[in-house]
Amino acid sequence: MPTSDLFAAFRWWTILMLLGFTAVPLAYTLFQKLPDRGYAFSKMLGLLIASYIFWLMASLGFVDNSTGSILLGVVGLVVITAVVHRTSDGGLWNWLRENRTYILTAEVAFTLLFILWVWVRANNPGITATEKPMEFAFLNAASRSPNYPPLDPWLSGFAISYYYFGYVMMSVVARLAAVPEMIAFNLGMAWLVAGSGLGAFGLVYNLIAADQKTDPESDQESGQLSKLALGLGLVAFLALPIAGNGQMLLETLHGNNVGTAVFWEWLDIRDISNPPRETPRYQTPDGNPASNWWWWRSSRVIREYHLSGRAEDGLEPIAEFPGFSFVLGDMHPHVLALPFAFLSLALAFTWYLSEVQAKREEEEEAEDWAAWARGIFAHVGWGRWLATAVVLGGLSFLNTWDVPIHLFVVVGAFALGRWRRRGQFDSNLFGESAVLAFALLIPAYFLYWPFYLGFSSQAGAPYILPMLMQPTRLVQYLVIFGMPLLPLTVLVGVLAWQLRGRGGRSWRPALAVGLGLPLGLLLLLFLMSVLIASNPTGRGATLNLANELGIVLTPHDGGASLGWAFTAVSALAPTILAARVQYIGLTLFLATLLGLIVYSWHAGFFQRNAPAFVTTAVPFALLLMLTGLLLSIGPEYVYLRDIFGQRLNTIFKFYYQTWLLFGTAALYALGYLLRQKRGLGIGVTAVYAVLLLVALTFPLRGAQSRAVEYRGASLERPATLNGLDFLRQRNPDEYEAIMWLRESVTGAPVILETTGNAYSDFSRVSANTGLPTVLGWLNHQNQWRGDSTDEHRRRDNIVREMFDSPDWNRTVQLLNEYGVEYIFIGSLEKGNHNANSLQKFSNNLEIAFQNNSVTIYRWQPTGNGN
Repeated sequence: MPTSDLFAAFRWWTILMLLGFTAVPLAYTLFQKLPDRGYAFSKMLGLLIASYIFWLMASLGFVDNSTGSILLGVVGLVVITAVVHRTSDGGLWNWLRENRTYILTAEVAFTLLFILWVWVRANNPGITATEKPMEFAFLNAASRSPNYPPLDPWLSGFAISYYYFGYVMMSVVARLAAVPEMIAFNLGMAWLVAGSGLGAFGLVYNLIAADQKTDPESDQESGQLSKLALGLGLVAFLALPIAGNGQMLLETLHGNNVGTAVFWEWLDIRDISNPPRETPRYQTPDGNPASNWWWWRSSRVIREYHLSGRAEDGLEPIAEFPGFSFVLGDMHPHVLALPFAFLSLALAFTWYLSEVQAKREEEEEAEDWAAWARGIFAHVGWGRWLATAVVLGGLSFLNTWDVPIHLFVVVGAFALGRWRRRGQFDSNLFGESAVLAFALLIPAYFLYWPFYLGFSSQAGAPYILPMLMQPTRLVQYLVIFGMPLLPLTVLVGVLAWQLRGRGGRSWRPALAVGLGLPLGLLLLLFLMSVLIASNPTGRGATLNLANELGIVLTPHDGGASLGWAFTAVSALAPTILAARVQYIGLTLFLATLLGLIVYSWHAGFFQRNAPAFVTTAVPFALLLMLTGLLLSIGPEYVYLRDIFGQRLNTIFKFYYQTWLLFGTAALYALGYLLRQKRGLGIGVTAVYAVLLLVALTFPLRGAQSRAVEYRGASLERPATLNGLDFLRQRNPDEYEAIMWLRESVTGAPVILETTGNAYSDFSRVSANTGLPTVLGWLNHQNQWRGDSTDEHRRRDNIVREMFDSPDWNRTVQLLNEYGVEYIFIGSLEKGNHNANSLQKFSNNLEIAFQNNSVTIYRWQPTGNGN
């Protein structure tokens, strides 16, 4: 690896450390209820606040998009930290000295994982394939755009219509560290891995350490709990961000000829449903790492089938998890949000602990919202409320899908804490929780208001669609989540058994949830089916489904008709219900776990004196588990509408957060079982350890395969962090031209390049420079903008006309209309357009750059550009 790359990595790490250390006093105050006082989350907090201040000032027009403006954001972080520190208890330095073992462990672990992933990225740094070009385009635009919001590099004249905050953060670190974007992309991935590991470490540590008794029986007991928290925190450090799912175990068994053909056919996971192989797909016959994308299938475990039994081979559910994301190397919003998801969960735990540890006071029953609001903030620090709004709003800006999930956890943590403090379930909890939800959502929206002004989405009515496919099979779900669900299932079983004599009528709410939720979701499925079928737009889909199932429906040619829709859905209902009954295993499993959690809450909290085995953090851990279960059962009945018309994205976004929730709660469960049921805990931990060791071979073998893919079987190509080195090797002329544009062109002038299919080399100039082009990947503009504008659809033919029209006057008109200043003629332009038509540029324009196969022409547009 070049020495310059090593220094770039060191500068990047240094900036992260400085931002983290700057935010430590702020974290110390905000997270004062946590055992680690928020130290593990200080890097996320510092980067978030500095980036937010810079972005807000730039978006409001107070500053331009420059390194100097970023430094003002850092100054703002310093000022906020200093002000908060002056109001703290003054014990920060003593706490740092007393907890130096924890601090050293956290920093060493973070640094080692950062270094490890720097090396992983250096072995396959290419910013190519999948959606990396799109992500690199946004990163470049965040750095190059003169002002904010950043210009859309794939739709000139428009701002980015996407949740782009993560790219702003990466650009902030890159410019503070003086690292070019093609290297920053890979260093950013190393930060996300290490930052996610640090967040997982801190969250698990705090959950277990929070169970420390107020008056411990001995220092030895306290020390043992701290060591357990530290040990399981380090397990979380690896298990949550980089471990694989159960597919890795199956891959290993299948590749080593273990299991019968009947078993693999029954399992029905693509690529391993055939009889066993003599060689695992992750290695060649001679035992070397294979460069094929065998690891891709770990994110497509669920085999989706239509109600007719026809396999869905194009739009199957995406069951991605962090380890897969980091092996793939895509800097997508769901990955950019990972460290901050742990920050949000830590804040939620702080809300819970603040309520539990507050002095119990007699509360006056109130019947109005104002009184409820006063009750909410009676024990809430305004700083925590504002910080939570900033983090939730930031998550919306990072990856909008995550906000309702994390809002649910925060509000649920608040409600659980109040419930436990009062010692009884109070109907006021519903009103208080609703008030808190609004009290967080409103400022979370307005704090990031400039983002929403320019944001449009493909989402639209109806926002929820019925899941009219065969349900997910339990065995395939367990392949994905079996490792964390093992200790979690044992935990809820142990709690229910321990509480069996105290439950009273707690079985009633448990049964209401365990039975009522699936039935309610089934009713929602049929209701949405009727509403869709009643609409002329959705009637065709209903008829198509009936035809595929061999059910004869009389077409209805009129307008909306609820009567026809009800008749149609009634005809389909027996087939829908039959599929539900045939594959009922997952629903029964999830519903049972949900019921046991509700039973434990009621039986353990209903009396004012909870039993001793209901330790401080166990209710919160159950909340994390319950949230994951809800995210799992929901897509079995309905999913969120998008352009794909299937549930693949809903599964993707929900399962991704479920991985964090289950993984965190599972490691807490191991700690609980080891303390409360030592023999059982040792057994469960041993099985978990075996599964984890196999799962950790996923990043090992995946990184090896990706290294061979890029560097060759003998690793003959040198390692590098330059994400454009692949282009330098494959097409040196275009690399030279793109580097000229990056280094010689200032501002954000529009560049014309040809357009074409997504997931290809088209739009490579705008992606690799951040210069806006007339049109990039059309299908991605459809995803980002939906029906908010037709401009992107109109431009597809316009770009082709600019290149192909023999009429120079018409070409000039279009170049002026779209404000084009540079025309890029490379291999794709020559291969997709008529050579005679391209000759018009050389006949009429000045050459700005030229080498053996690339020419860049300069044009001075007149009039108003689009």
